[in-house]
Amino acid sequence: MTDEIQIWAIDKVAGSAGITKVELTNQIETENLLEDVLVKRPDMLMPGITLVGRQTPNTGGYLDLLGIDKAGRLVVFELKRGKLTREAVTQVIDYGSALESMSDIEMATHIAERSGQLGIVKIEDFEEWYGQRFEEQASLTPMRMVLVGLGVDDNASRMVDFLAKRGVDISLLTFYGYRYDGKMLLAKQVQQAGSDVESLVRSRPNKEERRKALTNRIEKLGMDVFWKEVTESFRKLGYKGEPLANGLSFCLPSLEMQKLNYGKTARSVHSVQLDESSKKIRITFFPVAIHLCEAKFEEQKEVISFKQELPPNAPQTDQVSEQWYCLLDAQEWETHKDTFITLASDIYTEWDEARRNVNRV
Repeated sequence: MTDEIQIWAIDKVAGSAGITKVELTNQIETENLLEDVLVKRPDMLMPGITLVGRQTPNTGGYLDLLGIDKAGRLVVFELKRGKLTREAVTQVIDYGSALESMSDIEMATHIAERSGQLGIVKIEDFEEWYGQRFEEQASLTPMRMVLVGLGVDDNASRMVDFLAKRGVDISLLTFYGYRYDGKMLLAKQVQQAGSDVESLVRSRPNKEERRKALTNRIEKLGMDVFWKEVTESFRKLGYKGEPLANGLSFCLPSLEMQKLNYGKTARSVHSVQLDESSKKIRITFFPVAIHLCEAKFEEQKEVISFKQELPPNAPQTDQVSEQWYCLLDAQEWETHKDTFITLASDIYTEWDEARRNVNRV
C-alpha cells in the first residue's frame, strides 16, 4: 500500500501551465481536524454508518469512534495521529474482543450509557432505537473493525491482510490532507484486505440463528413443553419477548424513569433464561419491576425462594439496586405459576400507570 497519494489540479483553459501539484498540508493540521470532521460527516468513514459513541471508556483505554453500519452491525473505529502501526492493529482487536465478549443486553447498555457525548446523539433506550431502524433478524455481531490514520506502515498492512484472509472483518482507511486555493482537501484511501469483507463467513450467529439454537437445546433437554408454558404465560399478559443468548427478555414500552426520579429509561422488566446445568428455568425480575411492586415482592419472599444480586446491565432505581431471581423446575413452576403471573400482571399495571404519569409531567 502506498504511503502517499499525489494530486494535481488541472486548468484546461491554461493548458500545461495550468497543471499544479497539490501539496500535502502539515500533518498536525490534518490530525487535529480529522476526528471532528468524521463526527460531522460519518459517511466519509463508510456509507450508511451511524455513530453511537466517541472517546468511550473501555478496557485498556478510550475507544475513538463506535458506529452501526447500514446492516445493523457494530463497527469499531480506531483513529491514529499519523501512520497506522502494528500497535494500532493490536489495540483495535483488544477493543473489539472486549465488546464482542458482552451479552446483547450488556452491549446495548454499554452503548446507551456512553452515547450523547462529543457530538454523538444520546440514545436513551438502545433496544428500542435499534429495533426501529433495523429488521428483526439484524444483529450487532459479528462486528467490524476499521483502522483510520494518516498513512499505514508495512507491518500494519501485512497484519490486517493476514487477519482478513482468515475471516476477521478488519480494514484500513487512510486520509491525506492537502491545501489548495485556500481550502483544505481530504483524500481517502481504503484497503479492504484479503477477501470481500461483506462476504466473509459470520463468526457469530444473528438473532434468528440464536433463537433456533436455543430452541434446539431446549428440545434436547426435553424442556420444550415447560419452556413454552412459562414464556407463553408472560406473552399472554402483553409482554414482548426479545431474544437473548440463552433466553428471552420480556419488555414493555419504554418508561422514562428519570421523570419520576427513578433513574434511567427502562424497557426490560424481567427475563426467562435456560439454565442447562440444572435443567431449570431462571426467572429474573429487574430493579425497575421490584421498584414498582416492592411491597408485593416482599410478600412473596416467604413463598418463593428469591435470591438477590446486582444486575450486570439492567438499570437500577433510586430505591432498588438489586435484581431478584429464582431457579425453577417444571413442578416448582406449576406450584408457583399463579404467583408469577400475578406479579407480572401487577408490574404491567403499575408500569402502565407510571407511563401515564410521565406523560402528565
